[in-house]
Amino acid sequence: MVYQIAYAALRNSHDAEDTAQETFLRFLRQRDRLAKVRDVRAYLARAAWRVAAGRRRKVISLDQSARAVLEARGQGATAEELVAGAEMARLLERMIAALPRDLRETLSLSMTEELTSPEIAQILGIPQNSVRTGLLRARQSLREKLAAVLEGKYGTSSNAMGR
Repeated sequence: MVYQIAYAALRNSHDAEDTAQETFLRFLRQRDRLAKVRDVRAYLARAAWRVAAGRRRKVISLDQSARAVLEARGQGATAEELVAGAEMARLLERMIAALPRDLRETLSLSMTEELTSPEIAQILGIPQNSVRTGLLRARQSLREKLAAVLEGKYGTSSNAMGR
């Protein structure tokens, strides 16, 4: 679970492994205070998220890109389909990155880890209603921006991303 949360935040297996290791090291360093922790799983999840948040990078590794291209080619995708799919993925990544931090974090945990609202609330230390409202706002914002781009009202420039 710690690795999965780190990977969801970082999208890089090496960084996720380092984050998981750092999370457990912090956990062990604070073991004298852990007797007060009611839910160790939630504690570890929150700690993993915080450690990962401190390590985030916007760069996608060459290995990840190459694997994605090989998988798509293996499924019979044409070069044009690969380019279109990659462009759409980059566009969505930029749109998500442009969301306010609270919406971006909530959406990331929901989409990549498929965590429930109570789990996300526990990890981020916010009320469940805030999680549900944040998910609704994030999805609506992405829907509106994507519709505007697809209708040709904006280019894929920073205007479409809300910057």
